[in-house]
Amino acid sequence: MKRFLVLIGTLAVVGMAAAQSSPYRLRVLSWSCQAFSRGVLIQGTVRNISNRPLQDLRVNARIIGPGLRMATNSAPLQDRNLMPGESARFELRVRTNFDTVSRCELWFRNPRVVQIATLVPNPR
Repeated sequence: MKRFLVLIGTLAVVGMAAAQSSPYRLRVLSWSCQAFSRGVLIQGTVRNISNRPLQDLRVNARIIGPGLRMATNSAPLQDRNLMPGESARFELRVRTNFDTVSRCELWFRNPRVVQIATLVPNPR
């Protein structure tokens, strides 16, 4: 019985700690997705909201056009390494073979992580 109570107490403490920490590591402060002839220009600012440094960061974008046609590209951030609380600008051009843009999608990665959990607002 004593072991059971210790186990329940441990699970409760771990559960409260897990509930308080955010799974997100990055927050996009602002960004825009502007179409131009044969492409899209994406610009913005991202902040490291985790308690660990993030290295070799890249911005990735997927542009969706009419008929679900897609175009993608990626580029390194201007400051590829972000300490906790630091922000960096990003800029990315995506070439497209369609004239109108239905949606722009944005995410971040580095060589060790396929996709870094990021809070991304709608583009302005």
